[in-house]
Parts: sequence; structure tokens; C-alpha cells
Amino acid sequence: MWVFLLLICSVNFFDIIPITRLVGVNGPFAFYLLSLFFMFTFNRRALIGESRSWLTPFWWFLFGVVLSFIPALLYYGQSFVQSFFTYRHFFELVAFPILIALRPNEKELRTALYAFSVLYLVLCLFITFFAPNLIPEVENREFVESGNYLHALPGIRHVFLAFIFAFHKAMRQGSIRNYGWGIFLFLVLFIAQNRTSLIATIFVSAYVLFTMKMSSRKLIMIAVVIIAVVFMVMYTADQWAILYKETMDQINNPEYNRIKALIYMTRRRDILRYLLGEGFISANVNPIIHILQEGGIDHSDVGFVGLWHQFGVIPVITVLVMTIKGLSSRKSFLVRLSAIYTLTGALTLSYIAFGETLLWFSCYLYLYYASGSPMFEEPISNKNGAQYWLNRSSERSL
Repeated sequence: MWVFLLLICSVNFFDIIPITRLVGVNGPFAFYLLSLFFMFTFNRRALIGESRSWLTPFWWFLFGVVLSFIPALLYYGQSFVQSFFTYRHFFELVAFPILIALRPNEKELRTALYAFSVLYLVLCLFITFFAPNLIPEVENREFVESGNYLHALPGIRHVFLAFIFAFHKAMRQGSIRNYGWGIFLFLVLFIAQNRTSLIATIFVSAYVLFTMKMSSRKLIMIAVVIIAVVFMVMYTADQWAILYKETMDQINNPEYNRIKALIYMTRRRDILRYLLGEGFISANVNPIIHILQEGGIDHSDVGFVGLWHQFGVIPVITVLVMTIKGLSSRKSFLVRLSAIYTLTGALTLSYIAFGETLLWFSCYLYLYYASGSPMFEEPISNKNGAQYWLNRSSERSL
């Protein structure tokens, strides 16, 4: 239950106006403080000190962020005290030590992610078709109102993580229920029209089929994929055509916000800004952030480039090192697929500086360190060669 609440808080209660007005914008911050209190009082089975080595990337990432205080002071006049308060949302990075202390196992994480995904879909449908005014701003409002778009609330990364967990469960225990969850979560990703996540599902599926030993289970997986593709072509051709046309129009448009952002953020700067970034600047100190956003330039739109431009090379290197280690080391299926998603979104979704992204990174780090331990993993079924494939997969690396 606590992990589910962490998921909800990481998206600021979906920024739904009645809830936001009720709890205030600092509601998630208060919940994380409460989590820290419970972590150090009621949960004595796993103190942070037991997993001190796990926190190494956490400290490196935080160190890089804090160093960006320096250019914020030198170039924009934002004092260290002002930066401390401006950067307050980075406090949500404590989700990682909270997860370490909570010690959720695979089943508990999966259950929380499934519950979040169901709630996510319900709220997206409700807001799109019944109450669009409950959120501050709807992107592509004309498409939403015409029925060609579902308004996708923040939280798509958590839905994809749930998809990975469903895939993992299906590979171990190939029941109709497990495959059903995987198909359901893919449909949620599709109707949310998040292109990066849809592309990531292709890479994930290809990786799984490539690494699997030929067996009846692999043939079933191939059949399911073919049926899913045929179904999508037959019943969702119009939606795919709209998505494709929008993508091509944006790529070919020099005024597309991501293209403008990449041009702006890769222009020449001095060495200090290259290393430490520009900093996260408060609008009360300098209106630069609002000016950029009004011009269609947003750091969160360009993944690692936005992270590097704002906070320098150390946070980017930390995330990349952990991601590559997750791919090349003998890590679990869950870790590898999560790493694939991070790299797939390198220029789109891999900006880590606010609630949802910080919790995604925290979950990835937790999976990286906890996977493989008896505490985390569930017993694996021996049916249909699943045990053989998983043993074989755990011995392989990209």
C-alpha cells in the first residue's frame, strides 16, 4: 500500500484540480516526510545502514545536482539559499532510500504498479470524456475533444514499469491471466499515445524473443505478438495513422519544440556550464525558465540533453553508468528491460528532475540492487521450460 501511495504522490495526485486544491502543491513533499518518519521508526527490519553501498549512485546524482548551484549563482545571481528552496522537489529522490527501508518484494511492487495502472486508465478516461476541466491544461485539446486522443496524465513511466513486471510474470508462469495483464498494460500505453513507450515495447519484445531458447513458450509468445499486431492493424489503423502523421509533421518542422530545445541546449557555452549545467533557476530570480517555455523549449522534452543542460555531466553520467551496468551485468530480466526503456527515451523521457522521473529512477536502482536476492524474488514455476529459460537468461548479457 505504501508503494502505491508513493506512485500516486510522484505524479502530484495527477494534478487534478480538486485534489491539488485540497492537499496543496506541497502534499507530496509532506507524504515523503511522513515516509521518512515511518522508515526510521516502525520499519526496523531493514535500516539504511544495511545497504549503504546501494546508496552510491544516489549520492553521486545528488552531488551533481548540488554542484549546479554554482552556475546558478555565478550567471543568474541565485544564492545558495534560494537554490536550496528552488530545488526542493529533488527531495523526492529520497524515494530510493525509502524503498530500501520498505524492502518491497517483486509481488508487492507488481501489485502496486497494477493498481496504479488501473487507476491511471480510469482517470484518463474520466477526464477525457467527462471532466476535461479538472486539469489545468490539456495538450492537443482539439484532438481530445474530437475523440482522436486520450488525455494522458503524468505517470506513463509507471505504467510501462508495470508492463515490464507483467512480461516478467508471464515468462515465469505463462497463464492466461498473466498474458492478459501484459496485453491490458500495452493497450493503456497505446491509448495514451506515448510514442517513446510504444517504441520501447517493440525493443522489449524483440529482446525477449531474441534471448529466449526455442520452445513451445516462445512459439506462444510469437503467436500472441502476431495476433496483437493483426488486431491493432484491423481496429486501430486510424489512430496509428494519426500518430504517424503527427510524428512526421513534428520531425520535419523546425519549429517543433524538441528540435528548438536541442538547438538551444547544444549551442556553445563556457566550460563551467558544460560541466555543471545552467542550474534550476527560480522565476523570482530570473524569468529565463518561463521565457524558454513560452518559446516551446522545455528541459523535460529532451531527455538526457535537458538533464545535462540544467544540472551538468555528473547526474547524466550517474544515470548512464547505472543503465549500462544494468544491461551488461548479469542482472535480472526486470533490470535489463528497465534499462532498455531508459535508453529508448534518451532524447525524450530520460530527464530526471521531478516526482515521476525521480521515482522511476529510484525504482530502477532498487531493482538493480534487490533483484536476485531471495528477499525480492518469487518462487519460479518449472512449467513449460520457464525455469530453464530464466536460468539461461540470467547467465547472458547484452
